[in-house]
Amino acid sequence: MSNVERIRSVLRERIVMGDLTAGTHLNEIALSREFGVSRVPVREAIRALESEGLVDSKLYFGSRVTALPAEDAADLFDIREEIERATARKAARRAPALREAADEDWAAIRAEITEILAEGDAALAEKRLDLLVGLNMRFHQAVAGLAGSSVLSALLVTIAGSIERLYKADAPQRSKTSWPEHHTIIEAIDAGDVDAAGNAMAGHVRRSKRSYFRGLPKEAVAPSEA
Repeated sequence: MSNVERIRSVLRERIVMGDLTAGTHLNEIALSREFGVSRVPVREAIRALESEGLVDSKLYFGSRVTALPAEDAADLFDIREEIERATARKAARRAPALREAADEDWAAIRAEITEILAEGDAALAEKRLDLLVGLNMRFHQAVAGLAGSSVLSALLVTIAGSIERLYKADAPQRSKTSWPEHHTIIEAIDAGDVDAAGNAMAGHVRRSKRSYFRGLPKEAVAPSEA
């Protein structure tokens, strides 16, 4: 792992898990000392986080962890619903033929999903909700892999950081019901049922949206979501 990726990974986790809250200033000098590197890899890592919408950098003001206003969160859920509905439908459309052909790439991703689900089931049983944050995103990215679309995968990666922040914020309320829904989604994909897979995924995202907004203070909820 390069210094840039190492720094990006650590800072990303701190933001997603809430250790670095919205508005926190990312001091390049302090970070370069912490990681034992020059300011160059720190700056590049921060730019990578900007591309995920986790950090905002402005001339003369430096770089700060972005906020996620309710209106932006609503837009993110809506965009995510459309992207992920498309990935689930395409994954279901491809599944029967690729499984029958014993396609190695497809089989490897499908095996990874089995492992992810098993890890998530265990984490849920042990009430390790912190582990579900990363596992949730891995599941959704793996479904995009089953779809075989570089465009859909790239779109999902772009909003992945913000999705994880939303999931982390709502994990205590939603995880017990949201994690088992992944099994329903993959069962529909395995069956090659395009409509059922798309509907299961879209419903999964919509329920997450409703749960997230129920957990916000009334004054923070966007009028359209109240």
